[in-house]
Amino acid sequence: MSRKTEKALHAFHAFLAEKAPQGIRDEAELQRLTQEFFAAYNETLANGADSTDEMDMYDYLELADQSSSKHKKKQYLEQAAALAPDNMDVKLAQLEVDAKSPLDFVVALPALIETERKRLKREQLYTNSRGDFWMVFETRPYMRLLQRYMMALMDCGIFIKAIEVGETMMGLNKNDNLGIRYTLMVLYAKTSDETKALKLYHLNSEEENCPSYLLPLALLYFKLDKWGMAKSYLKKLKETCPGTKKFIRAVKKGDIELLDTMYNPSGYTMGTAEELLDCYAGHQLLYLSELFFFEWADEALIVHRKKK
Repeated sequence: MSRKTEKALHAFHAFLAEKAPQGIRDEAELQRLTQEFFAAYNETLANGADSTDEMDMYDYLELADQSSSKHKKKQYLEQAAALAPDNMDVKLAQLEVDAKSPLDFVVALPALIETERKRLKREQLYTNSRGDFWMVFETRPYMRLLQRYMMALMDCGIFIKAIEVGETMMGLNKNDNLGIRYTLMVLYAKTSDETKALKLYHLNSEEENCPSYLLPLALLYFKLDKWGMAKSYLKKLKETCPGTKKFIRAVKKGDIELLDTMYNPSGYTMGTAEELLDCYAGHQLLYLSELFFFEWADEALIVHRKKK
């Protein structure tokens, strides 16, 4: 989510606190206040300004994101930190600039995560928001810290801890707006955890044909030496996702040009090779060491016709 969106949510949250200090009474009041806020907010944007002329933390974070100069990034982040010294989005952005490798995140993030967890508990937000952490504005930075930590752990090959963090995120945010379940499925395949992989797959039965499940499941059973099962998931992937064979062949050969033809900069179409490529690209480091799986999968999808 963009900094501008986060800024709008922050402004909306402050607006609700001012207009309804005792809390929203009902859905009708929420709708009325939402319409009132965004009518005014959108008008200020149309006039070329945000809801305030003063630069705030989100403005400096946005400027840091847009700057190609490391020195300027640091300056903008220092200005953001001056306005919000305890804000975890600012601290995370500073770490992004200073870190030299994923290992720096693995070392530094646990302390930030624990500090934020304690703050949320003090303010009774941790327990009260459980299950909806991404939907509650105050708990979103905590989720971003966890997600970045999970990514760093995967980059360093610390898969079991990455799984632990991902499962924590799933417990904190049941709707899984961040798509952590898809990353967990690949991690379960990497660690050959059939029990957890199947449990996650069956919990989301409405997505049974999703490439983000079918490709890792095929990998899982390949690694477990259950190639018949692996092939069944591959065949299901091929039947429900046109372009699967071409994708598998491109990965096997390392054909970047062919993979590029499947890329859609506007976003992928579900159930196509575009989605399959997105699943792969999002977890490429995890798949890169599985080249023999793609070699096997390419052969497994060949249709051998019976001779007459």
